[in-house]
Amino acid sequence: MKESLSKLGTVLSIPTYRRLGLAVSGAYLLLFLVALQDISAGGRGLDFLTTNWDRMFDRTGPLTFEPVARVTLPGVTILVSPLNILLGAGLSLLVGLNLVITWVAIRQPRICSFNRSTGILASIPALLAGSACCAPAIILILGLQVSSLFISIFQILIPLSAVLLVITLKLMVDRTNTKLLLRAIQD
Repeated sequence: MKESLSKLGTVLSIPTYRRLGLAVSGAYLLLFLVALQDISAGGRGLDFLTTNWDRMFDRTGPLTFEPVARVTLPGVTILVSPLNILLGAGLSLLVGLNLVITWVAIRQPRICSFNRSTGILASIPALLAGSACCAPAIILILGLQVSSLFISIFQILIPLSAVLLVITLKLMVDRTNTKLLLRAIQD
């Protein structure tokens, strides 16, 4: 594990890859919060409302939590839910790191000893995490009657996707030759 973290640190020491990871992570976090409807279009004027901070532990779904503040800006309303932000930040970090390693494999295939399509498959868990938060809402909007078994499946998608993202990241990082990468960057 220590070697994997060292390799990941080496890859992230390259500014291009670090910026790519941050950009992807930021975009994914934003989309995650939009899917949870913590960020939504609409809102007039400027407004800031808060509630008791102990409400942040109250659940609104299997892995979604109550907001403790609402920020209204012209055209956008933001519900501040620290635990949703923390969960989304963790997933988005994993998605960003997976994409960075996948990008290394696509751009410089001799550095990574795995098939390029394997790295692209690493994005599937991220899609599962995204569907886990908004799929139940879509089902309710469409008015479909869904069994409790079907809804309970969505409860495990976010933790499952996090585990799959960690596994694929470790597998890809372990097969990345950072010495070749540093030499290729210097040339």
